[in-house]
Amino acid sequence: MLNPGDTIERYEVVRTIGIGGHATVYLLKHRTLGSEHALKVVNLHRPDLRARLLQEGRIQANLQHPNIVPVTDVLEVGGLQALLMPFVDGPDLQLWLEQNHPVPIAMAVQLFREIVDAVGFAHDQGLVHRDLKPANILMNRQSDRWRPHITDFGIAKITGNQGGAGTRSGIGMGTPAYMAPEQVQNA
Repeated sequence: MLNPGDTIERYEVVRTIGIGGHATVYLLKHRTLGSEHALKVVNLHRPDLRARLLQEGRIQANLQHPNIVPVTDVLEVGGLQALLMPFVDGPDLQLWLEQNHPVPIAMAVQLFREIVDAVGFAHDQGLVHRDLKPANILMNRQSDRWRPHITDFGIAKITGNQGGAGTRSGIGMGTPAYMAPEQVQNA
């Protein structure tokens, strides 16, 4: 567990952003440049989680799309792997929808198009996200409008010639409330 003021290489921990089942995300500030970054640190010393996080990093580092959060570096924190990303300064889509309900139709359509375009781009690269849900879409105000940014490719399925740690058939992956019915019934 990192605390505000801790340092990791050139970065200083500002605060914890979120805690998930297998990882914690922290807000970091570059000590020289002053830029803000997000750091996703695996919570457990497990080789399978380390391999999956590194695969996630490779996937997101190579998905160059304005609506996908890129991974820019891999750091080690206390013997644990960590992914460094630009900090998206805004709520996730779930919280954003709660705060901005009702969303005007034109804005909803624009956001939906950007999300679908990003998912389509990932599919064209041979990747299926498999855990696309409002909590994995971060919202950021840019100029005069909100932009969605997809993150967390931790359980992405590689369908192309990407290589890396694959996933096994017959294993249900994703958040049950957002999984397709046929995926829940027959992984």
